Amino acid sequence: MIQFIFLLVIHTFISAQISVGGDAELKFGESKNNYNFSEVLLNMNISNDNLSTWFQFEYSEPPEIGININGLRKFRIDYTGDDMELSVGDIYKIWGRGLILNQFDDQNVDLDNGFRGLSFGLINEKYALNLLSGLSNISRISSDYWENIDQASRKPNHFSDHSLFGGDLEIFSGSFSVALSSLQSRENHPINNPSTMMGDSVSVIHRIHGLRSRYEGSSISGYVEFADKITLLPESNKSEYQDVFRPFNGFSFFANLNYYISLPPFDGWSLTMEYKNYNATKINPSERNNYVKNYDMNLIFTQPPTVIREHSSVLLARLIPQVNFNDEVGYQFSLVGPVSNLGYFTLNYQAASRTNIWEKEYPDSVNALFGSKWVSDSSITLMPYNDLVTFPYDELYIEMEGYIKKVRYQLGFGITNQVADYHSLYNSGQNNVWDNDEPFTDLDSNGVWNTNEPYNDYFSVINERIENKFVEAITVPTLLNYNLGSGWSIDLKYEFQRLKAGTKYKSTLSSNEFFEDLDGDGVWDMAELFSDDNGNGIWDDAEDTWYDWWLNGWIPDDQLSDYDINGNGEYDPGEQFTDLDGDGIWDDAEELTDLDGDGIWDDGEELDDLNNDGIWTEKGVYTDSIKSNFYAYENNSGQTLSKEFQNNHMLTLGLGKSPHWSISLTIESSSTYEYGPAVVSITNPLEKFLGNVMDMENKWVALEMMININSNTRLDLMYGTLRGGIICSNGICRFVPPFDDGFKLSLTSVF
Repeated sequence: MIQFIFLLVIHTFISAQISVGGDAELKFGESKNNYNFSEVLLNMNISNDNLSTWFQFEYSEPPEIGININGLRKFRIDYTGDDMELSVGDIYKIWGRGLILNQFDDQNVDLDNGFRGLSFGLINEKYALNLLSGLSNISRISSDYWENIDQASRKPNHFSDHSLFGGDLEIFSGSFSVALSSLQSRENHPINNPSTMMGDSVSVIHRIHGLRSRYEGSSISGYVEFADKITLLPESNKSEYQDVFRPFNGFSFFANLNYYISLPPFDGWSLTMEYKNYNATKINPSERNNYVKNYDMNLIFTQPPTVIREHSSVLLARLIPQVNFNDEVGYQFSLVGPVSNLGYFTLNYQAASRTNIWEKEYPDSVNALFGSKWVSDSSITLMPYNDLVTFPYDELYIEMEGYIKKVRYQLGFGITNQVADYHSLYNSGQNNVWDNDEPFTDLDSNGVWNTNEPYNDYFSVINERIENKFVEAITVPTLLNYNLGSGWSIDLKYEFQRLKAGTKYKSTLSSNEFFEDLDGDGVWDMAELFSDDNGNGIWDDAEDTWYDWWLNGWIPDDQLSDYDINGNGEYDPGEQFTDLDGDGIWDDAEELTDLDGDGIWDDGEELDDLNNDGIWTEKGVYTDSIKSNFYAYENNSGQTLSKEFQNNHMLTLGLGKSPHWSISLTIESSSTYEYGPAVVSITNPLEKFLGNVMDMENKWVALEMMININSNTRLDLMYGTLRGGIICSNGICRFVPPFDDGFKLSLTSVF
């Protein structure tokens, strides 16, 4: 079918006056740590007065991220009339700010949420109408889906099918506009079968209805959008899925306000405020990104504003959190304006969190370890929380940029705080004491519990363990560009970051741990220590000799000479004893720390050791500590030492001749290593050369060159080592593994 449409379109264009254009991109990479890829993308555009078409061919095996494709990847035919638009093929649309529909093809994070179908539109000065219908297959990488997991996190393993139908109507009236939208997606959603633990699928229906409005004035502009979402699980699905998960029906809200100041001394300044409340679902902290199980958050077509500043600074960009477009509340404000003739000043502050405070609920009839579950009140909050369980994030960023004669400068300063992960674990024990609220069998019918009356001993001693991973950073990005004239320029980029990251541990007991106080002293007595010489796990007293037999009266005095051979009144080797282990050698008692002086080993008093530390613990906080993510090696011993901070530096030196070429050398360094699997970096020749003038420990060096072959063709080359890390685009983030001692090539041509 696709080939037929392709031939039909080509025949149509041949018969008419046409224009042809497009672009091609070649990307190739190869490294010593097997991060290899090869991609070719060819886009072609053919158009005449009213008809245009777009084709994209891809040849990749393998791509940098994604699945192998060799052949036609995308196509679309567009017809544009006076008031009408008609598109057939691979379509990407955005309604408003994307709370209902925002589609794009972003290969940097391997997200393609477009659809193949039909889009029809009517447009004039009074209104714009868009109707669409089609099919979509969306691929994503998920460790929560257990089928075909790629350990390198480069190949998608979760493929959801969607059947879309929807419409959008926007009405214009001067500076105002108002719009109504509706979209339905029938999804075949891959899921883990709770019984077989194998891959399965469920049929899901998503419906979203929205309202938005816009105002554009001379000094103020604003935008507001609301979307209401419901997710249905048809009864045609297996009954077990009805019990595993109940979808949540919620809403999304976004607002933007811009104020353009025209009063001195702030003439030319602007204030931008953005607010988001994406309350489309409720996800507990343990499953906050698990869209496989929480299929009501799988509205991948809704990509609303992130309300987070995306930085050009590499070190700052690594701290950008993954935005949850289904469960996040936050705001951002930005103040921008000129400062005399020095340039522009920017002040930006942003904060976000999840929309609910969660806590663990557990029954008192069983150990909380086996019965605890997450609960939330599902209330609506207007502002982000600071509670750790809501993954709070905030950042203050200040920047000054401009020109001073021939120097372009950019100076920034950022303070970032984030809770990246949160875990809570509960277990509980009994106190072996009747408490007022515990039911009992009233044997004497006096209404009062008496000793020896049976009672239900609740699990009332609660052991709470909280762990949260945190990130705190101060980042200073700088840029200096000096214009030498005649197209020549020198670039100096330097970024510094002081990073603190680790895990905070806090453990609390609600009551004292129970122990059986055998001696009634109110103190738990631990087991006496002994040397277990024979490894049998118990303390062994000395083997009995004839002397012990005589003391017990088993040997008469007149027969003592038959046992005490030398008559010294003591046991000597060669005299009779009870050889318990049959080795022919008398064994003395194992060494014992005899705390009570009774000459025998005493076991510890029975203890319900809830925190498994081997000792009795009283109520209250017993652990409150921080473990850093970072360590360094001690120079003399080579031992690892924990470090509270990690200092990161990134220096780039560049030289360019515009518009022909540029070359740059980037050196990134870190003062510490990070706990986890050790990645051995291969020293490349460039690093060996620089090792003559600097210490190359824990450094990454890359040389990049850009050549404009002509006005339409650009060649980018890179050789060296890249550290890797988190990259984000449109709120979607992925981890890019290190690129070790490798070569990258990118060739782009527009025709």
